[in-house]
Amino acid sequence: MRSKSDVDGRATRSRKRRVCCRIVSERIRLGVALHELGRASKRATSSSDGPTREELDAFCDHLGRAADLEIVAYAAPRYDRLLHRLKLGEVDLAWLAPVVALDALRSDVTPVALPARGDTSWYWAALFVRDDSPLFGLATLHQARAVWVDERSASGYLVIRAALEAEGFDVDRGFQSQSFARSHEAAVREVLADPYAVGATYLHLDQAGSVSRAGWGDARVRELKRAGPIPSDVLAASSTLKNDALERIRRALCDSPSPEIGQSALPLFGASRFTPVGRAEFAHLRALERYLIRSAALPTSSAR
Repeated sequence: MRSKSDVDGRATRSRKRRVCCRIVSERIRLGVALHELGRASKRATSSSDGPTREELDAFCDHLGRAADLEIVAYAAPRYDRLLHRLKLGEVDLAWLAPVVALDALRSDVTPVALPARGDTSWYWAALFVRDDSPLFGLATLHQARAVWVDERSASGYLVIRAALEAEGFDVDRGFQSQSFARSHEAAVREVLADPYAVGATYLHLDQAGSVSRAGWGDARVRELKRAGPIPSDVLAASSTLKNDALERIRRALCDSPSPEIGQSALPLFGASRFTPVGRAEFAHLRALERYLIRSAALPTSSAR
């Protein structure tokens, strides 16, 4: 027969296990593909190495304090790994590029917030050449060498490709050659070095419609075409994240974020302010998806 002390000991251990399980279950994992952010950066201030794990940890810590939640970082090697874990519920929150977010929205994933860069949460794609290039207009593109950013880059490839195809230009056969530079910075350098190179990158507009910031910085370039607008990167939540936690995180980011959240977000995402994803923003994401699929720039089975 078991003694009272044995029974009490078992009960105590059982309570401890339940408490531990509850703590683990309430831990929220926020995933970011750090290498992807650094490789295809649209940030105003970016180092060659891109954002670090320490910067991600700091952001999670400040967001967790503001939301009164335990938020821990998950540094994913690539967007596809991060998206897979988000769909399975192994990651509760994920920072996704717009084209990757389109894939996530086909599953039971909720968009939470967008970064506000400049005056809005939108940006544009621009096809450009250096200022002294002999290329003028789409009729001369058959002479050009196209330098894209990445196969998954919205502003650096997909949106401009879709816009050119919509005007009847055959992107696959129309250029002299095509290559991927793997970052906005590298694509701009190649265009500036070759008068017959044409590239694609991002630009932001101010409230007056003038360019406030672009991938080419202060370099002298000419735009051949502009397409958009494109919604910014999206913070998305898995279906496993409880509504109360989701709302706490949304309020902490969008309503009145602490200075610490803004300061820690800037080196990661190029933004210190965030806006909630409302009906208009969600509709625009869907419109972008339809536009890319219609132009065959985006396969229906993958948003890559």
